[in-house]
Amino acid sequence: MFENYAEIESPITKENWRKLSKIERLDLVKEKISRNNKFQVIHPTKANKNGQVFIKLLTDIPASKRGIMILSFERILKDSIDQGINVWHEPIGDKNSLRNLRGIEIKT
Repeated sequence: MFENYAEIESPITKENWRKLSKIERLDLVKEKISRNNKFQVIHPTKANKNGQVFIKLLTDIPASKRGIMILSFERILKDSIDQGINVWHEPIGDKNSLRNLRGIEIKT
């Protein structure tokens, strides 16, 4: 049977994560990246007290692989640091060459 999780509250970060400075939180995330070669293309830019970790990718990765990789990375952070962490990818500009040729500009 289908279970509806829409009404369940998202986990919040624990006091240990919130007490860390911005630099300490970023360093903790970078340490997890350094321990796993498949995440070397991830560059964390911000790690907020509320658990939002913002990242950029250092290389182009197809969307079909990018989502799975980011979710795997988020799972490692949740399991090893704090359940309240959520990973957010910084916005990527429109790379569609056909739209660019027509003069259409999408602002993000």
